[in-house]
Amino acid sequence: MTWLTFVATALVPVVSVVSTATVAIWTKRIDVRSKRDDREHALRLDFEQRAGQEKKVALKTLLAATMRVRRGAEPLAGTDQTVEQRRSEAIEELYEFRGRLGLDDGVSEVLIYAAEPVRQLTELLLDEWDRQFRDNGYSLAQLDTCKQQLLVTCDDQQRWTELKGEEATWLRRLGEESDLDVDALLSLCERTIEAARKDLRGGYGVDVD
Repeated sequence: MTWLTFVATALVPVVSVVSTATVAIWTKRIDVRSKRDDREHALRLDFEQRAGQEKKVALKTLLAATMRVRRGAEPLAGTDQTVEQRRSEAIEELYEFRGRLGLDDGVSEVLIYAAEPVRQLTELLLDEWDRQFRDNGYSLAQLDTCKQQLLVTCDDQQRWTELKGEEATWLRRLGEESDLDVDALLSLCERTIEAARKDLRGGYGVDVD
């Protein structure tokens, strides 16, 4: 047997088998990697979709809560509303702001998902909430107690009238004792609402840090 015959009959088939096996192994590796990449991509898309939905919910909740504060701070058209009356109404709505966001969990969702401008404005509203609660906590707590009692069905008309009188007294006291700048609060609410709406429309892009 010549060396050419040996190469043709022995080595070439072996090389062919090895080459085929190598190609098969690499093909399998590529297929596994491709499937893993597809799974990771699908998981990432699912996360982004869920995060996007949670962001929309958080922003809509923020919008609703801020609009209530704005309504409290706005002067009532066609009335001789005093600054003290506006202030008491604004503080009353501001006091409910954190609860309407969903307390700590709701606040966290806004601060996690919202764009930076929205987060900054929300934190300013929360700072004002903290300041008013710190300075007027007792009056706010008494007002809240009256409101909770008024929510309970009461057949005693005299007691109901007394509670309404107490509620009005604490509201008046808040308006007189607080130094809340209602016009500045109204402006802050307007800016927050505008920023939240812009964020809902994707106006700040995907990531704003």
